[in-house]
Amino acid sequence: MNNSIKVLNEGNEHWFEVDDKELILDAAIRQQVPIPYTCRNGTCRTCLYQVVEGTLVQEDADICMISEQELEAGRRLLCMSTLQGDAVIEKVVRKRRRTEGEVTNLGASAI
Repeated sequence: MNNSIKVLNEGNEHWFEVDDKELILDAAIRQQVPIPYTCRNGTCRTCLYQVVEGTLVQEDADICMISEQELEAGRRLLCMSTLQGDAVIEKVVRKRRRTEGEVTNLGASAI
């Protein structure tokens, strides 16, 4: 049985089908749905999404770069998640930190 997932990504939305036990990122790649990813093994966090509706099961959560707090808040890595029923997810946009400071001349030189 196939499940449908709606992906919201910075103003764009895509619907696609995910086979039972298929990783969501694999289904997206197979159907040429533009999902950002890099590593495909749970370490880079590029495919981190927020579950808006539905259930995504995070596989191997103990080896992924995702915290228990993120899991409890409904965040999932698509490269390590399967779908149970239909769902809606939204891309997690990382906020950039603004830092301020002064540059100090130390009078040092490199050889």
